[in-house]
Amino acid sequence: MKNKFLIVVLITAMFVLAACGGQAAPTGNSGGGQPAQSSSSSAAPASGTPISKSIMLDPAEAMDTDSLTVVGYVYETLIKIQDNAPVPGLAASATPSEDGLAYTVTLRPGVKFHDGTTVNADAVVANFNRWFDPKDAAHGSGMYDAWTAAFKGFKGETGADGKARSTFDGAEKVDEATVILHLNTPDPDFLTKLANPAFSIVSPAAFGAAGFGTSSGKDGGTGPYMISAFTDSGLTLAPFADYWNPSAAASANMDFSLSK
Repeated sequence: MKNKFLIVVLITAMFVLAACGGQAAPTGNSGGGQPAQSSSSSAAPASGTPISKSIMLDPAEAMDTDSLTVVGYVYETLIKIQDNAPVPGLAASATPSEDGLAYTVTLRPGVKFHDGTTVNADAVVANFNRWFDPKDAAHGSGMYDAWTAAFKGFKGETGADGKARSTFDGAEKVDEATVILHLNTPDPDFLTKLANPAFSIVSPAAFGAAGFGTSSGKDGGTGPYMISAFTDSGLTLAPFADYWNPSAAASANMDFSLSK
């Protein structure tokens, strides 16, 4: 247990140091077998690049390469990965408790969803409830494979020993900018897991939107691009004018052809 706690402290120390150094484009793997989110600083695909017609724009369900490519431009996670270490994303900081069973997450100020609403504690808690709780109205009938891979189970599920199957134990709002994420057991990879694109923070107003992006602003993301057009033949991403990080802001539309 002491060794596990030491690893948690070391990972958090790297996170804090990265936060002091400013925002950087993520690289490497984000945990759970998924690539890290894309950044507007990455080379944009050529106009009309073909992608699958069956693309999934709900980040919680996106698994294939084409879906993850688009998700990386439109959505963002609390934590990102840089040089194989967790760094700030939508979270300005994430501080573990002494026993490693809770992380206090302070949100980055001034971040807006594409629909104009603010990224706050209520929105973050709503996302975790959607992933974790099968009884939550927004959970729906999705499989949430990335959640199962990362945290082993959902709320209310127990193993043969009668103990909770999930290593995650709930999200708690402290104030508008602060959330506590509770664990059932210390997890030295917790911050890295949160960088998985599946755990992108989405505006709760978009949970019921068909396709998570059938019209401008309805994708519910916070990324440098927003979905401006999504038809049977193509997908267009447009720069989000109110993106919180001017140094990584998009400057031109990005077009994809739905022809694969």
